Amino acid sequence: MTFTHVVLYRAMNLGHRGSPVRADLEGALLECGAAAVRSFQTNGTVLLDVGSGGDDVAGAVARAAAPVLADVCGYAGTALVRSLDDVAAAVEGDPFALTRDGRTYRETVTFVDGGQPLSVALPWTDARDLLDLVAARPGVVLGVARGGPGAGGDPNPAVERFTGGVATTRTLGTVQRLLAAAARA
Repeated sequence: MTFTHVVLYRAMNLGHRGSPVRADLEGALLECGAAAVRSFQTNGTVLLDVGSGGDDVAGAVARAAAPVLADVCGYAGTALVRSLDDVAAAVEGDPFALTRDGRTYRETVTFVDGGQPLSVALPWTDARDLLDLVAARPGVVLGVARGGPGAGGDPNPAVERFTGGVATTRTLGTVQRLLAAAARA
């Protein structure tokens, strides 16, 4: 099988209340037309094979699965769909080389759908100095979070405020492991 796309669910945590278990998530996508799926980690990141279909087919599969997931577990979040090529291009090279320092907690890749292009000049730092937005490409914003767990540095609210779109974030490490898993499949 060749995975061609990734579905990035917003605010999904497999097995928790309001989120599906892995088998239900994968089953919903298969039932709605995916040729193959592989849930990756527990954060609502799914590798997707739509056969010879492209971005439109992948998006249609994710949209069709939404009411199935709502019925199964009450999940009503948003699914953002990207080609694996687009995900790889977003993190190509070392996009954080010039922003990484001793205070870096996480390097983040925020995917955004809808809205307008980012409305602030980059790099941008929040007032608490816990988040830098460092680069933007169509549908993705790269950031550096500081402060550790629960201390701030969440790029979703900032990206949504500046674009008016819907955002979901993964760490650089998660994206790199996702791409490696897709290459091994």
